[in-house]
Amino acid sequence: MVVIQCPHCGKDVELEDGTSGSFDCPYCKKDFVWDGDFHVRDLKLEFLIFLFGIFSPSLLFFVSLWIQITVFPPSGWDVLLYILISIGICVVFTLSLAIYGGLKKNKPLLQGVFLSLVTSYLVIYMYADVI
Repeated sequence: MVVIQCPHCGKDVELEDGTSGSFDCPYCKKDFVWDGDFHVRDLKLEFLIFLFGIFSPSLLFFVSLWIQITVFPPSGWDVLLYILISIGICVVFTLSLAIYGGLKKNKPLLQGVFLSLVTSYLVIYMYADVI
């Protein structure tokens, strides 16, 4: 069962899973259309999803790097290897997040992931230019 809110009266209406079409609200008796998919219309929720798309890849990078350095104390060039492993983890996570956002047609998540990729590229470019 799927519980949605009637667009007219705001009361909870139960529908069968996978159903779509035109329905009558049992409370206000008005027709509404349900296409079987959830749509995010709350701006606060969209903004939080957007922020998750932006900051979760970089947060994962720093957490994975910190775990590696804590568990296996580096010596010599090990730090470079840990950074490369963390970048690999971050890239796989970001791509899977983008694929998930694309499959679910989640525009705020896709925008956040795209902005995260752009800023990551710019940071790497500026860092490489300094070196």
